Amino acid sequence: MLISSSKCPLPALVMWCRALRYSLSAGLDPVRIFKQQAKSGPRPLRWLADELAQKLAAGESLEDALEPHRNRFPPLFVELVTVGEQTGRLEDTFQELEQYYQTLLSMQRGFRSQMMYPTIQFVAAVFIITVLIWVLGLLGSKMDPTGLGLSGERGALTFLGCAAAFVGAIVLVLKVSSENIRFRARMEGALLWVPAWGPAFLAFAVMRFAVALRMCAEAGLRAELTLHYCFRATANAAFQVGEARAVQVVKRGGELHDALEASGAPFPPEFRDMLIMGEETGNTSEVMERLAERLREDAERKLKMAAQMTGYAIQGMVAMMIIFFIFRIASSYIGALNDAAKGM
Repeated sequence: MLISSSKCPLPALVMWCRALRYSLSAGLDPVRIFKQQAKSGPRPLRWLADELAQKLAAGESLEDALEPHRNRFPPLFVELVTVGEQTGRLEDTFQELEQYYQTLLSMQRGFRSQMMYPTIQFVAAVFIITVLIWVLGLLGSKMDPTGLGLSGERGALTFLGCAAAFVGAIVLVLKVSSENIRFRARMEGALLWVPAWGPAFLAFAVMRFAVALRMCAEAGLRAELTLHYCFRATANAAFQVGEARAVQVVKRGGELHDALEASGAPFPPEFRDMLIMGEETGNTSEVMERLAERLREDAERKLKMAAQMTGYAIQGMVAMMIIFFIFRIASSYIGALNDAAKGM
């Protein structure tokens, strides 16, 4: 969610969805569309468009052609394309996906912008402390500003290496999550209980469920198939683990809201209430459309709040590091002065 996959960058995917939507509205068949995209589409996806064109020409469905590349795409893409193909509504599907990924792209840019200043502060603090350790070693000072026995060139490199390893571990986790859909689902499920970030991930998962449910309701898919696609669309293990229980409920003739309750997934009460209203009035599609838009705004607001809280946490950590080193240096000098006074 926070980092685009290098295999399928969000800007390229937005352009792809837009081009596919326009081509479908013009009446072109999918094989011809993907052949065109292989020649003039977004560069990172040209080879994939060529492969899809070949598979479609050989008689494969778009769902089967996309399945080997599921990890390449962000959440919601394969699920909604599958629904759109089965119901003959691919044009509407790509329009929905274009809007969703454009919103997600704007959120990512806003998040990076918010994190820029705290990141600069952290890098500057690490650099200053590294230089301090190195300079004190050159001066032959026995003072240890970190309290970890780090001094001189070796100590400076050790401190810098530890800081780099910490940052690298975070980047690695984000990178793996962007490239592996199963790892991302488990990570987002585990983070639901983390302050600030948990509500943001929950809002995104429920929003994706609502978008998928709207498309499935409009298409008139069977309830068990609808739940299958919707739970997969959440891209969150905390929701997906309850899919089997939910499907069993509708197979026995239960309503969708009963199935969601039986799943044990952390759906907000508001979502269940809106679903009940949609089922009772027969307007599930319209209700989910309005709810998805509200959830999209809610997810954007909560992501901004999570970014702000993370920024404050980084700034607080930098401040504590600086205060700690100031007290370490001050206490060392005071100790030296006291020793000198005793010697006199």
